[in-house]
Amino acid sequence: MSEYDFDVAVTFAAEDREFVDEVVRIVKTAGLTVFYDEDAKADIWGEELTEFFPDVYERRARYAVMFISTHYAAKPWTQLERRSVLLRAMQSPAPFLLPVRLDSTQLPGVRTSIAHLDAHAEGASGVANAIITKLGSSQADGGRRFNGRVPRTPSEVAILLGERPAGWEYLLFSYWLTTGLEGRYDAYNDHRLQFALGGEFIPTAALPEYIPTEFAKLASTTETFEQLLLGPAQHTAMGARGEEGDPVLIAHLASRMLLVFDELLSWSQRLRSATTPLEEGRLSLRAMADYASQPIEAVRSFVLDFRERMDGLSTTLQSGQSVELQLFIAFDVPEQVAQRYQSAFGQLNKAIT
Repeated sequence: MSEYDFDVAVTFAAEDREFVDEVVRIVKTAGLTVFYDEDAKADIWGEELTEFFPDVYERRARYAVMFISTHYAAKPWTQLERRSVLLRAMQSPAPFLLPVRLDSTQLPGVRTSIAHLDAHAEGASGVANAIITKLGSSQADGGRRFNGRVPRTPSEVAILLGERPAGWEYLLFSYWLTTGLEGRYDAYNDHRLQFALGGEFIPTAALPEYIPTEFAKLASTTETFEQLLLGPAQHTAMGARGEEGDPVLIAHLASRMLLVFDELLSWSQRLRSATTPLEEGRLSLRAMADYASQPIEAVRSFVLDFRERMDGLSTTLQSGQSVELQLFIAFDVPEQVAQRYQSAFGQLNKAIT
């Protein structure tokens, strides 16, 4: 376990928040813990700030990233934070202060000989990626190294992004997919139990139009997943052959694919909970809801099987074998599901004609 509460703490002036906010967003996407005042409002509330902030910078963070500017030099609170950072830097045998210059302002106590990043040259993404790399290669908590598998924790994500072994993009992609899937167990278990409370009321006369509209929505949802998996989005996020991927886009791609999983669960639940006057109509809607079951299981199996495959990717590559990754998913309708719906819909047609 790490001895620090935060991988990094940022210190900056409010006028520079827009730039810092984007840096923090990207760093957090990589799974690192960041002390950022906007995220710590509840923790800060009621605290004696002249004690709280020094504690963060002097003891609770592995690194401090200082965003130096004219505004930073002029503020009393940033002066307090700077003094705490410099005190910790003086006591630490390893680098602690990571300066980022937003302009050419010189700060007392911050030597110009300390290597810094130029915010204008690097941009927010460049600064963020440098932080991720720095944290990934840090040995401050006992010699962490890439363990050759899909990450299971934010710390392992940081290591992966710091070292970036061959195929790291797919390991990171698998991490975000698996982590997101694990956060959806309640909704998935509701689906397995066919749990649904009373929902939308659909008049009998509206069913002939409602049913094909819902089928079209289901088809569009599954097509979206296939496009994300097999289309240009994957190449944009993972990078073309010979090029590195984008960690932020990889996380975003995984989140969009999991939104499709959410929509499949929601579609099935919506139909199962819908009410309509005729029993034949209710049976038709419930039979229809089962059309999402195979796609839901297919997405879940894809995520879990993909992690199992990616856990062995590094070992395979290190052995000198080439790997051709083929991502595939099949959506179909089991015959018994189709028959049950057709039977129910046939009874509905007889009832309303």
